[in-house]
Amino acid sequence: MERKLKLKALPTDRSVSMIFCMAPEADEIPALREPDSREKILEVAEGLFAYGGYSGVGMRQLASTVGLSKSSLFHHFPSKLDLYGAVLDGVLVRIAHGLDRASSETGDPRAQLAAWIDAVVGTLSEDVPAGRLMMRALVDEEPFPAISFGQRAVAEDAQHRELMSFEVRLAEILDRFSRLIEAGIADGTFRPVSIGDTILSVVGSIVFHFASGDLGDELIGESIFSRPAVERRRREVSEFILRGLLA
Repeated sequence: MERKLKLKALPTDRSVSMIFCMAPEADEIPALREPDSREKILEVAEGLFAYGGYSGVGMRQLASTVGLSKSSLFHHFPSKLDLYGAVLDGVLVRIAHGLDRASSETGDPRAQLAAWIDAVVGTLSEDVPAGRLMMRALVDEEPFPAISFGQRAVAEDAQHRELMSFEVRLAEILDRFSRLIEAGIADGTFRPVSIGDTILSVVGSIVFHFASGDLGDELIGESIFSRPAVERRRREVSEFILRGLLA
């Protein structure tokens, strides 16, 4: 007997209510609304990839969900890989813009790191699927056996395949944090630490929180996206990371 799964409506602070379904029949998926731009497709795809993963989302499924024919969808995105890359890049663009707005020229590594952490928390808190999407991209082996992150890894992998824009952008974001931590160590603000371990601590403490779903809600006793929870997360992550780094 073929298994049919129920659709689950997902909350989002963006303009489209996301829907996730594993291996659906086309007639099981209600159209949310007729999209009027490429951006609408990206919004719906973000929720589907966040909760279904790369392999769990089909282009027919996505086309049906947004009320398009499959050929119309391919007009905007020639392949699922192109769409997936565009969705991830969209999240990273928002994160990079947040970092730009929070950047200063004061030369204070402690204040800059706190501002950047605050900016990333703010970006992920405003886009419900984004944290889960980024967590999947960081750990899933699909669509690639491994995604290139650091600048050196990007340079090496570029010799074997064409890198997608989100990989280059993510490497740039991680490199910004790495250089800031290195500068803080050099001027005595931060104690000598492993840059890689520190970056993992920052990424893990921010991204996992916004990907934790029901577990996170249960642990803190309220929605992880509620205003008090987000403000508390801003404070807790900054204090946790900075206290561990300060010389």
